[in-house]
Amino acid sequence: MKEIFKDIYHIGNSGCSVYLVDTKSNDGLVLIDCGMSLSLIKKISKRALNPMNIKHCILTHFHIDHIGACHDLKQFNKNVKFYAHELDAVAIEEKGHDKETAAKWYGVNYKPIKLSKRLKGELEILRFGTYEFKCIHTPGHTPGSLAILLELEKKILFGQDIHGPIIPGVSDFEDYQDSLKKLLDLKVDILCEGHFGLFQGEEVQKYIKQYIE
Repeated sequence: MKEIFKDIYHIGNSGCSVYLVDTKSNDGLVLIDCGMSLSLIKKISKRALNPMNIKHCILTHFHIDHIGACHDLKQFNKNVKFYAHELDAVAIEEKGHDKETAAKWYGVNYKPIKLSKRLKGELEILRFGTYEFKCIHTPGHTPGSLAILLELEKKILFGQDIHGPIIPGVSDFEDYQDSLKKLLDLKVDILCEGHFGLFQGEEVQKYIKQYIE
């Protein structure tokens, strides 16, 4: 577990990278994606963070490597509220979408969870403590993909699957390209990617540009 910025952590990797923000308020801890392992999430206790204080989890999209542990987390901690974009919501809240979520490909029996809120449109802001989580709709990889921006002393972007891939029947290449350009224009200082780690400074722009055609 690594502290990226003050009170912002990379917990580790379990299917995808899982990130956490400590709001230092009654809103507790906020997860960005769940990954596929509850045991990974529980390891935050090694940094004196209580997994029972996780109050919110923002899901960047419906792929199983990002949502697989949601049900187990909810069983463990009943107080967790989940958020995702409305265009990815059905596959998260219902069974029968194993092809789209890649649960079938991973051989996982996905157990649906109920979202506390379906995010809509191009931008919704979730306010937890003094933090504003700007949830930016970045369709392409999936219809309801999100990137989450925190504007603190530095601009920190959780852009989980910037690398794609483009999956037939699920992804839209033109939307994906438009979303990459949108993220490039944000000019963030730190990028927390879903599978390829952290990028800072000029490396952020370089990383995003390599996927633009």
